[in-house]
Amino acid sequence: MFAIFYFMIYGSIITAVILILSGIAVKNKPDLIAGYNTLTNEEKEKIDTDKLTHMTRNYFVFIGISVLIIGMVLSFLNVAEKTQLYLICGIVIFGIALIIIQSNRLTTKNQFHK
Repeated sequence: MFAIFYFMIYGSIITAVILILSGIAVKNKPDLIAGYNTLTNEEKEKIDTDKLTHMTRNYFVFIGISVLIIGMVLSFLNVAEKTQLYLICGIVIFGIALIIIQSNRLTTKNQFHK
């Protein structure tokens, strides 16, 4: 029982660290954002990279912290392991979906300068 308890806590910690480090890395290296690295230079110039990387970093860090807190709380409340796994996966999937939706709503740099 205790082995599974620690496994779920370590899983939450590892997931949270990966998400937070990914968020920090995206802020410094926007080519890590899926789809951004395949754009041409002309298309990249139309995108407000600062807003995109700032938003992506914030979401990844927030998702990571959420996974860490919720994983710890669920472990200490002795919630079933499957339920913990489903909730943590749901948080990550929901957060990634929000990132995709918000990044598609960003206005381009030159949209109002026509």
